[in-house]
Amino acid sequence: MRVARVAVWDEPPDLQEDDSRRAKTLYDLLRSLPGFVGGYYLREPATGKLMSLTVWESDAALEAAERAVAERPVSDQRGVRPSRIERWMVDASL
Repeated sequence: MRVARVAVWDEPPDLQEDDSRRAKTLYDLLRSLPGFVGGYYLREPATGKLMSLTVWESDAALEAAERAVAERPVSDQRGVRPSRIERWMVDASL
């Protein structure tokens, strides 16, 4: 069964000067991993609150992705930590 990872930033994160490059390396890595189905970054313009949503084929694929992200070179890490992370089971497509 597919699983979704939802990360929420209640406060706008402080970004680094080269954050767009760091973000691109993250997006490229996620898209290259086995079991990746899709993902979105959502932003609420009025508050700057952010949310990311990625969907994976299985818990195992998501766990492997989390390890791969944690093992990236420090120069590619964004250092942006969410307020909370949730996992959701994907029951059906709309």
